[in-house]
Amino acid sequence: MSKRNVFAPALLAVAVALFVVVNLVASPVLRAARVDLTEGKLHTLSHGTVNIIKGLELPMDLTLYWSRSQTRDLPGIDLFGSRVKELLEEYETRSKGNIRVAVVDPEPFSEKEDEAVSLGLTGAPVRGSRATVYLGLAGKHADGRTMVIPFLQPDREQFLEYDISQMINSLSHPGKVGVGLLSAFPLTGGPSPQNPFQSEPPWMITDQLHKQFDLKVIDEGDSIPEGIDVLMVVRPRDLGPEALYQVDQYVLGGGRALVFTDPVSEFSGPQGFSRAGTGENGAVSLLAAWGVKMEEGQVVGDLEVSQRVSYRGRSRTETANYLPWLSLRGDHINHEELFASGLETINLASAGSLTKAEGAVTSFVPILTSSSRSMLIDGQKIAFMPDPGRLLSEFSPGGKSYTMAARIIGPAGSAFPDGPPPSAKDSDGEVKPDHVHLEKSGGDINVIVVADTDLLQDQFWVQVQNFFGQRIALPYADNADLVMNALDQLGGSPDLIGLRGRSTVVRPFTLLDQVAQEAELAYRTKEKQLLDRLDEAEEKLNELQSRREDPESPELTPEQEKELENIRQEKVKVRKELRSVQYELDKDIERLEAIIKFANIGLMPLLVILTAAGGTVLGKRRRRKVS
Repeated sequence: MSKRNVFAPALLAVAVALFVVVNLVASPVLRAARVDLTEGKLHTLSHGTVNIIKGLELPMDLTLYWSRSQTRDLPGIDLFGSRVKELLEEYETRSKGNIRVAVVDPEPFSEKEDEAVSLGLTGAPVRGSRATVYLGLAGKHADGRTMVIPFLQPDREQFLEYDISQMINSLSHPGKVGVGLLSAFPLTGGPSPQNPFQSEPPWMITDQLHKQFDLKVIDEGDSIPEGIDVLMVVRPRDLGPEALYQVDQYVLGGGRALVFTDPVSEFSGPQGFSRAGTGENGAVSLLAAWGVKMEEGQVVGDLEVSQRVSYRGRSRTETANYLPWLSLRGDHINHEELFASGLETINLASAGSLTKAEGAVTSFVPILTSSSRSMLIDGQKIAFMPDPGRLLSEFSPGGKSYTMAARIIGPAGSAFPDGPPPSAKDSDGEVKPDHVHLEKSGGDINVIVVADTDLLQDQFWVQVQNFFGQRIALPYADNADLVMNALDQLGGSPDLIGLRGRSTVVRPFTLLDQVAQEAELAYRTKEKQLLDRLDEAEEKLNELQSRREDPESPELTPEQEKELENIRQEKVKVRKELRSVQYELDKDIERLEAIIKFANIGLMPLLVILTAAGGTVLGKRRRRKVS
C-alpha cells in the first residue's frame, strides 16, 4: 500500500473533524454576523427601527401566530410567513434580550388556535377547506399591556417593518398622540363665516379626531400648549400674523404640522375669495419658507378624475363633469407614502396646485396628483356662480400633472426673518411669552401640505345619519383616513416618520412583461394589416355588386362568384397567418421565460457544480503529473 493510500483516509477524517469544529465555534461567535446582498436590503433593519430598539427600557414578547402546517400548499402566504419570521428574528438579534420572539403554529381546533382567537387575531378561511389560516402578531410588554396585528397582509409587505416597529414603539410608549387644532373655520361648531348669526354644527372630521387623538382646540391668539405632538392648521390665510408666527416657530422648533390651505374655499363662498385673508401674505411667506409655492387664485381642473354633477342650465337641469371637483384614485394617490398606502378614494373640491419653490432645499414629495388631462382654472369662475358646461367648453389641458398635496422634509428658515410681528411682542417690544426667536430649524422640518380645505367638509366624504340623537358617519371616500393617517404618522416617533416602504421579496419578471407587451403590440399591428386586406377584398366585392344592372338580384354573376371565392381563400389565408403570428410570439415568450427562470434559479447551482467538477479534473491531472 502506498503512503498516499495510507494517509488519504486520515486526511479526510481530519478535514471532516475540522469542518465540524469550525461550525461549532462559528455558530455562537458569528451568530450576529450577516451580509445582506439583496437589492432592497430586505434583511437589514432601517436606522429608525434600530433607534427604537435601542430605546427599549423593558423587555417585551412578540409571538408570531403562523399556521405553517396549513400554508405549505399556499406558496404566497408560506413565503411571506417565512419573511415575517426572519424579520422578527432580526429584531430579536438586535435587541440584546429586550425582544423575545416565539413562533406558534395554531393548528385547527387546538388550544393554540383558541389562544390566537382570544388575543384578537383574525383567521382567513382556506378555499376548498374547513381550515382557517392565521398569520398575525401579538405583542406583550413587561408591564402586561398587549397589542395585536390581527392579520399580516402579504400585499402590505413593503410596510411590514413599519407595522412591527409601530407596535413595538406603541407598547414602549403608551398614550394617545396629542393633536393641536388651529383653524380659521368652525370645525368644532360655531358662528358661520357667511352669517355670524347662524351657527355651524361640528364637522364630522372632529368627531373622528376626538376618538383617535388627544385633541386640543387652539383659539387664535392662544399659545400652542405643551404636549402637542402634531399641529393641524386649517386655512392659514385667514389667521392673523401672531398665529402664523406661532406655527412658524413651532415647526422650526421640531414640531410636525399638517396644513390645509387653498386658493378658493367653497365653504367660505364668494366672500371668502373676494376678501383678502388677514394672513394671506403671511401664509404665502410661511409656505415659501418651507420651500413650497401655491398658485394663488388658480384651482386644478381635471377631466379624467372630475365628478359628474347636476346643475340648472338655461332651460333645464343638466348633468356634466365638474372640472374642479375631483375624485382621486389609483396612481393619483402616492401609495409609497405610508399614511396614503391604503387609501382608495380622496375627494377634493377647488384644490390648488403646489410646486417646489425655486431654490428650496427641502424635499418635495407629491402625495395627491392630477392626471395629465388637467389645467389651472381662474378661481373667480369657481367662486362666483360656476357654470360646469362653460368650464368644459373652455377646457384645454396642457398635458401636465399638478400636485395638490405634498410632504415637505428638510432644513428651513423662518417666514419672519425680521423677528416676530408687532402683535407677538409686549409693550416693551419683547417677544411674549418668554420665547427665543428661531431664525432657522435645528434639523429637518416635517410638514404635510394639502392645497384644499373643502375635503374636510362633510359633503365631500361622508353621509351623516341621526340615530337616536347620535350622529352616525357613513363614509363614501377616504378623506378622514387621509387626515387620521397623516396625523398618526406625524405624531409618532421621529424614527417611525423616517421609515418608508421597503422592497418586497416578490420580484416580477419585468423584462418578460415588457417583451409580452411588445409581442402583443406586434401581433395587433400584424392583425390590423391582415384585416385591412380582408376589408379591401370585401370592398371589391361590394363594388362588383354596385356595378350590376340588377343589384337587387340574389343571383351572383360569374365574376362575383370568382371574387367571392377569392375572398374566402383570403380569409382562410389571413386566419392561418394570424395563428402563425400568435404561435410564434407565444413561442418566443415561452423561450424567453425559460431562459430567465434558468438564469435566476438554475444558473448559480450549475456554475458551482461546473467549478467543483473543473477543480476535481485539474486536481487529478496535477496528481498524475506528480506521480
